[in-house]
Formats: sequence, C-alpha cells, structure tokens
Amino acid sequence: MTYIPHDIFRISLLKPGIATEKKLPNLHLNFLTKDDISVWNGKQYIASKQLQGLQVIEAKGTFETDWNLDLLSPACFWLHFQFMGRSERDSKLHTALSDNEYRGFYSLSEAHKIKVKTGRTSMVLLGINMNNTAALASEWPRLAKPKTADQPYFSSIHIGYRIKQIFDKIQQCKDTSYSLHHNMHYHFCQLIDVYHQDLNDKDRSLHKEDIVIYHEAIDYIVEHYMDQDINIDTIAERINVSSRTLYRAFQGKHTTVHKAIQTIRLHKGREMLRETDMSVDGIAFQLNFSTAHYFYKQFVQSFGHSPSKERELHQKQKKKKKR
Repeated sequence: MTYIPHDIFRISLLKPGIATEKKLPNLHLNFLTKDDISVWNGKQYIASKQLQGLQVIEAKGTFETDWNLDLLSPACFWLHFQFMGRSERDSKLHTALSDNEYRGFYSLSEAHKIKVKTGRTSMVLLGINMNNTAALASEWPRLAKPKTADQPYFSSIHIGYRIKQIFDKIQQCKDTSYSLHHNMHYHFCQLIDVYHQDLNDKDRSLHKEDIVIYHEAIDYIVEHYMDQDINIDTIAERINVSSRTLYRAFQGKHTTVHKAIQTIRLHKGREMLRETDMSVDGIAFQLNFSTAHYFYKQFVQSFGHSPSKERELHQKQKKKKKR
C-alpha cells in the first residue's frame, strides 16, 4: 500500500510521482497549476490548493483499482462533486455518490476516507474551515452540524444547471495572488446556497411522494384489513414501494403501519358491535386480534369505554330516535 502525504489529505493505493513527460493534464479548474499536482502519471491526476481557509481538491482520470483519499482537516464543511465515476465515504453505503451527484458533509473525525471506485473518475472537493458552525446553520438551517458521526449525512443531489453555471464561473478564475481566494469564497457560498435550496426542494418532493404513498397504503389497509398476514412488508410489496419508504411515509404522519391497521380494525369492531349480535370474542377473532382481552384493552384506549358499553350506548341512541 502506498501513501502520499499532504497537508489536507492522504492518498493510498496509488503510485506516487509526477510524469516525466512535459505535457500536463487538462485540469478541470484553471487556477490549479503544475505546482498543485500531487499525482500525475499520464492517465490520472490529483491536484489541490489551499486558499485562506478554503481547501480545493480535484481528481480525474482512469483508475485501474479502487483507491482511497483520506481528508485530514477535522473542522471543515465539504461539498463533494462526483462529475463522473463512483465513490463512497467511510465505507458507508448511504454516502455513495455516482455520476453527476454531489452532497455536503462535515469533517467530524480526524480523517474521512473517501473510497474511489475503479474506472473513469472526475471529482472535485471544496472544503471550508468551519470553526463556527452555528453561523453557517443560522443562514442555511438544513446544514446544521450533526452532533455525532452516527447521524444521517446530508442527502445526495443531482448536479443540475445551477451548479454547472457556478462551476463555469469557477473555471474562469485565474491563479492570482489577491482576488482568487475572494472569488472562490464567493462562489463557494453560491454553491452552498444552491445545495440548501436543492435539499429543500428534495424534501418537498419526498413529502408529496410520502403523502401519495400514505393514502395508497391506507386505501389498501381499508380493503384488506381482514387479511391475517397484512403488515408493512406485504403492503409495501402490493403498492410497489420499499418497506423503508413506506415506514417513512407513516412516520411523517406520527403513526405506524401497525397502528393504522389496528385503528381500522377497531373502527370495524365498533361497527360490528353496533350492527350485529356477535360476541366480543367472536369479533376479536374475526378481526385477527391476538386475544379478546387485547381487543378489549385497545378498544377502551381508543374509544374511552368497553365494547359492552358501546353496544349499550348504541341501543339507547336507537330508542331515542324511534321516539
């Protein structure tokens, strides 16, 4: 295993060195120079630059094996743009990025390992030193720093037209001694603003999708509440979504699939108590409650009185109407 040390990152599983040929790679970011190149062997390159609190890393080429890029700045907020190829961070699947995706994340530990997959790759990482995360969150609330590394990471987003427009402007930046870092900080804020808007848009889209899924599931439960094997997995399969997606749709309603099934069965039980002479045990059995006692207990919690009281109240109401 080969390690290439650097101030802000460490590279492993790549052969170090600069190519002896005079021709340099066509860098995606024009302000990067030959002095910023850490790896260049004719097929792939990795370059980086530090701009007064802003870290810039660019990697591009065809890689014959998986390789690792360890980020060494523990107090940074990063935007990771995967223009081509695939990567994942800290060996966690929910951090994976594919062609034309990007996401933001904080450095929450001494080193974050980005594993870049074999094949053609083009990616850019921009990180800003972040000593005051509260200030960032006050302007972009969705980017509040997670309290622990175990919390969910920010969502991945498709690289759209607005991001590409900003990168077009970044590519026009020159390697100047004064204005470069000011321009890059300005463009980085633009990228954060677009990312925050993208997160809001994605959340609204998911919310609309969840509402549709929730009502489809409720319709299915109303129609199939008598099925003995009805549960989150069978409902998800019938309405063609994943169990995780269905769970999220109900979580937004502050309930669960199990509670929804039980509520519909209890309301059907109340209807049966009013309209039939069936015993409480028989109703509990027909509605697939585990025991009559459990049905009785859940009925009292839902309606505030016992099943027998429900029948009594209904009979009294019927007599009043006849008068």
